[in-house]
Amino acid sequence: RRDVLMTSIFRALAIATILLGCVGSVAAVGELKAVDYGEVVAAQHFNIDGIVTVKKMPGVKTSDVKVTLTINGAQKIATRIKPTGEFTLLDVPPGHHHLETFALGYTFPPLRLRITSDGGRECHFAEDVDEAVHVNPLVLSPVSVAEYFEPRGGLSVGALMKNPMFLMVAFTVVMAFYMPKMMESMDPEALKEMQEQMGNPPSLADMFGGGGNAGASEKGTTGAERRAAAAAKS
Repeated sequence: RRDVLMTSIFRALAIATILLGCVGSVAAVGELKAVDYGEVVAAQHFNIDGIVTVKKMPGVKTSDVKVTLTINGAQKIATRIKPTGEFTLLDVPPGHHHLETFALGYTFPPLRLRITSDGGRECHFAEDVDEAVHVNPLVLSPVSVAEYFEPRGGLSVGALMKNPMFLMVAFTVVMAFYMPKMMESMDPEALKEMQEQMGNPPSLADMFGGGGNAGASEKGTTGAERRAAAAAKS
């Protein structure tokens, strides 16, 4: 009986030791905490309420408006707006965040949003940190209408005057219109002489000095004198 009793005691002690080891393992697992890899693990998150002034954007659908918050330069939180323009960004941790608003046809300025550990909020324009934005609620308004295509320019006389092709065509038209009138106003003898010169173009020898003697003999005489000399010879 004594041996049986001792064996039962040993078994009970073994079982108790195993149970205590299991309880310790469970407690160790339950005490594990989030590991910090360089990012601040926030103890509390906050919701950011805001409103987009949809009255300044006629014709824009609420499905075409999106608000995106970049958390500490990494993770992004995005949401759509309600028909009234209201929106809520959920579970935003403390830190310095970047907020952008996209609306089809309109341009919104980027914003810098700072949230403290106690829930305090500050918002400024990203391009002008001295100008603050209302944060309770956060009001987002468009600053301009987005132009996705360059408007087609109309007819400009100044642009045409800078076009060399237009200048060439204009000069040709002007000469075609005024040349007959200039021909009519010329002296008949000078006109006939010009026609003769156009009908008998100079040769290459004359142009490069080969006909210098003939040119020298006729130099200084007028058309009337040459015609009189030709009539005397005949």
